[in-house]
Amino acid sequence: MIAFLVGLRAEALILARERAVWLALIALAAVTVLSLHAGAARVSAQTEIAAAARADETQRIEGLKKDLARLEAGETQEEPPAYRDPRNAAFMGAGPAARVAAPVAWPLALVATGQSDLFPPAVKVTTGSKDSFLFAEEIENPAHLSIGATDLAFVVAYVYPLVILALAFNLLAGEREQGTLAMTLAAARRPGATLGGKFCARIAGPIGVILVTTAVGVAVFAGAGALLDGGFLRLESVILVYGLFWAALAAVVDGYGESSAFNALTLIGAWVGIALIAPAAINSLAAFTHPAPSRIDMTLAARAASTDADKARDAALARYLEEHPGEKRGGAREGTLRRLATQEAAFQRVEGVIAQHDAQLARQRALADRLGFLSPTLHAYRALADIGGTSEARYRDFLDRISAFHVEWRAFFLTRAQAGAAMTAIDYDSLPRFGVEGAPGAAILTPILGVLLPTIALAFAAARRWRRIAL
Repeated sequence: MIAFLVGLRAEALILARERAVWLALIALAAVTVLSLHAGAARVSAQTEIAAAARADETQRIEGLKKDLARLEAGETQEEPPAYRDPRNAAFMGAGPAARVAAPVAWPLALVATGQSDLFPPAVKVTTGSKDSFLFAEEIENPAHLSIGATDLAFVVAYVYPLVILALAFNLLAGEREQGTLAMTLAAARRPGATLGGKFCARIAGPIGVILVTTAVGVAVFAGAGALLDGGFLRLESVILVYGLFWAALAAVVDGYGESSAFNALTLIGAWVGIALIAPAAINSLAAFTHPAPSRIDMTLAARAASTDADKARDAALARYLEEHPGEKRGGAREGTLRRLATQEAAFQRVEGVIAQHDAQLARQRALADRLGFLSPTLHAYRALADIGGTSEARYRDFLDRISAFHVEWRAFFLTRAQAGAAMTAIDYDSLPRFGVEGAPGAAILTPILGVLLPTIALAFAAARRWRRIAL
C-alpha cells in the first residue's frame, strides 16, 4: 500500500507541473458545466411549452362550460354553428375540448437529450386519427437535429474518453523513452504497486474532475435535491465505470511495450472504432436487416391513409346518390354520422400504418440491443438517457399510453355523438384525463454490465502485462 501511495504522490506532483494537464482538465470541467447548462435550458423550454399547453387546455374547457351555461340559460339568441356548439360531441372532441398529454421531466433530464428532440413536449389528443395531432407540429429545426445536442451524455460518451487517453496512453512508454523506467523499477520495493499508483494518478484527474463537476452542475442547474435522487448515484456510477473502461484499454495498449506514437495512434483508432464506427454500424445493420420507413415517410403515409378514407367516403356517397336519384342528403344528424364514419375509417387505416412502422422499429431495436456489446459507448449513452428519462423505451411507453388514452377519449365522445346526445356540464366535468406516469426509475443494470464486463477483462489483461514489466 505504501508503494502504491508513493507512486501516486510522485506522479501527481509531476502532473501538477504540466500546464497541458491543467488545460485539459479545465477544458473538461468547462464543457461539462456548459453541457449541463444547455440541458437545463432545454428542459426549462420544454416544461414551459407543456405548462402553456395545459393552461390553454384549462382555458378552452372553462370557456366551453361558460358557453354551454349561457345556451342552457337562453342568454344566447343565435344558434352557434356546429363546430362551435359546446353541446356537439362530434366537434368538441375533435379539437375544442382536446386534452393535453405531456411527459413529466425527470429530476436529471438535463443530462441527456435522448429522444426529447424527436417528440413534442406536449400533444393535444383528439377524436381524430393520430396523424391529426401526433405529427401536427415541427419538433425541431432539421439543421439542429443533424448537428445534435451538446448535452452531458455527449461529453461523457466522446470528450471524456479523449482526456483519459491523453493522460494515460504513455506512462510506461514515456518513462522508457526518457530512460527513467528502469530507475523507477529498481528503486521501488514493490514495482508493480508503484506503477499502479502512478497510473491511478493519471486517470484520477479526469475521472475526479468530471464526477465533481457533474455533481456541482446538477446541484446548480437542477437543484440540490437532485443530488438526493437515486438517479444521481446511478449517473456517477455510469461515468466512473465508463472512464475505467478507457483507462483499462490505455493500460493494455501501454503494456505492449511499444513507443508513445504507437500507443497514441492505436488508442485513437480504438476510440474511433468503439465510439463512432461501432454504434453507427450497429444502427445501420439493424436498419438494413429490418427496414422501416423514416418518421417523415410514416407521417406522410398516415396522412395519405386519412385522405384516402375521406375520398372513399365521398365516392361511396356520390355513387349512392347516383343510383338513387330520388334520395336527398339528410340533415345535420346524417352529416354527423357520415363524419363519424369517415373518422373511424381514417382511424383504422392510420392505426394500421403506425402499427406496421412500430413493429419494424421494434425489430430494429431488438437487434441493436443484441449487438450493443460491441460498443461500450452505446451502452453508456443508453444508460445516461435512461437516467435522464429521455430514453427510447420511455418515449415508447409514453406513446403507448397516448394510444390507450386516445381510445378512451374517442369512446367518450363518439358514443354520445352516435346516440345524438348533447354534451352537458356533467360531461365536461367528467372528461377523461391522461394518466399520471409511475415513479421515475431507470433500468441501467444491463448497460452498466455491458461496460463493466469488458472493463474487468481489459484490467485483468493489463495487470498481467504490467506484472511482467515490473518483474
